[in-house]
Amino acid sequence: MSDINPNETIKDFIFSYVDESDFYKYLRLAIVVCAYIIFRKYYAQWAGSRATKHQLAQDEKEKLNKPEKDRKAREEAEKQLEEESKTFGWGKQTRKNVKLTQAFLEETLQEQRQRHQTAYDMAEDHDIEDLLED
Repeated sequence: MSDINPNETIKDFIFSYVDESDFYKYLRLAIVVCAYIIFRKYYAQWAGSRATKHQLAQDEKEKLNKPEKDRKAREEAEKQLEEESKTFGWGKQTRKNVKLTQAFLEETLQEQRQRHQTAYDMAEDHDIEDLLED
């Protein structure tokens, strides 16, 4: 009834149904696919942690250079305002003061907008915090 010979090995049994070269091709393909499935998760975690470390280092570097950049930008703006005020003959001190005040107010307004947007984003996240997944 049964075609299974007890003296026949598994290899001989498989090769009686499938050509040997096809079997090795499919076995190789199965091994590659399984290895991809297993190692993909670990690679994604490693790449994510590496990108996070790189971004944190870049943010720290920017944070250290920010006061210097701000100071240089402020000095450049003041120098430009002084140059603009020198081009006109009368009332240059008033124009200079107006330009400095205007620049200061614009900078303050931008900082206030940034703080308000950050506070708004935090409040929005707090509202849906229980819905977010880790």
